[in-house]
Amino acid sequence: MTESETAVGVRLRVGMLPEAAGKECAAIAKESVVPVRLTSALGNRKVGPLS
Repeated sequence: MTESETAVGVRLRVGMLPEAAGKECAAIAKESVVPVRLTSALGNRKVGPLS
């Protein structure tokens, strides 16, 4: 995660969950939410992905 006065960037990971390794499974999307602690309130800053 990176923060500036105008933006917050977060790294998004896409892939298989560790507990699914070696198992046969259909391509099912699973949404996940991870809280992120900022050094200051988000306010009007833009949130975007880090590449």
